Amino acid sequence: MNTAKPNNKRWIRRNWLPLLIGFLFLLFVVAYLKPWPYMLYGPGSAESVHTRVETGHKLEEKGALLFTTVSTYSNPNIFDIIYARINPKMEVKSVEAATGGATNMKAYRNLLAWMRDSSEENALLAAYTAMNKPIDVKEKGVIVYALLPESKARESGLQEGDIITQVDSTPISNAKELSGYLTGKKAGDKVTVSGTRGEEKFEATVPLITMNPGSRTGIGFQNETVLKVTPPDPVKFDFADTGGPSAGLMMTLEIIAQLTGEDLTRGYQIAGTGTISAEGAVGQIGGINYKLIAADREKADYFLVPYNKNDPSNWVLAEKTVKDLKLSPKLVQVSTLKEAVDFLKKLEPKK
Repeated sequence: MNTAKPNNKRWIRRNWLPLLIGFLFLLFVVAYLKPWPYMLYGPGSAESVHTRVETGHKLEEKGALLFTTVSTYSNPNIFDIIYARINPKMEVKSVEAATGGATNMKAYRNLLAWMRDSSEENALLAAYTAMNKPIDVKEKGVIVYALLPESKARESGLQEGDIITQVDSTPISNAKELSGYLTGKKAGDKVTVSGTRGEEKFEATVPLITMNPGSRTGIGFQNETVLKVTPPDPVKFDFADTGGPSAGLMMTLEIIAQLTGEDLTRGYQIAGTGTISAEGAVGQIGGINYKLIAADREKADYFLVPYNKNDPSNWVLAEKTVKDLKLSPKLVQVSTLKEAVDFLKKLEPKK
């Protein structure tokens, strides 16, 4: 009756190696399956815009206009995080830092989807304006771009990426109408906002706050007017698998090329990035270092870099990346759509 413990000890000593292997295997499985609240960033792709933009006008391009992306991965396991930490071509960010403090990942993705859609609308406006062609524009609501820290709307159910089309029983088509409706109300009053949240409908009753500066009353969020642009040509985009606004410049160049029938590539692989405004201004973006790596992988000849003389951060990072990693694309500063078009038109055709 007193031999159980010695026998158990002898059994453990005899089987210590299988037990250790089993424990380590279990630890590995747990570590592999456990997600962590981080996002990983790395080089994405450099793809031709030609197959993703249709205008109803055929154009044979001898080269290609390449839009570039950043690869992102949310909720990685510990092994992914360790790999990204030691890989000089990757980066690890907390979810809060990566999403700008968005309410949740769904709200963040809705906002990215709107940014992509908005870049398509602005690409149409910029292209048709540059070609002096008429285009129909309608205002369709107000996007919740970012909730201010002092706003109380988040606790009441409003999220980033929501598109407001009605306040109480009043239709809202732009930011000015929203501000006008709230004029005369005071902090503490509540309004019911409704509209679309991705593919769904939403409604939220939110308290108003005093906005500074000016002490006006508002909900407390950064906003932009949502546009619906209808061109006279049957233009179609195929960017549903992407998010964000950074393909705007390259979309616009492809639209102009197809509608004018002029091959702007001149036979080269022209990569690039940058937001586009309706007026044709090229805006800065994030992750240009990763996009350059993707462009180099596709043997791009040139890379169009957004340039702002008051904040040349995109250009500085692009130059550093090309130098440190010995990348081959030649960098080209572009501040406007006109500068980009002029550069391409002056290129000698590639032999």
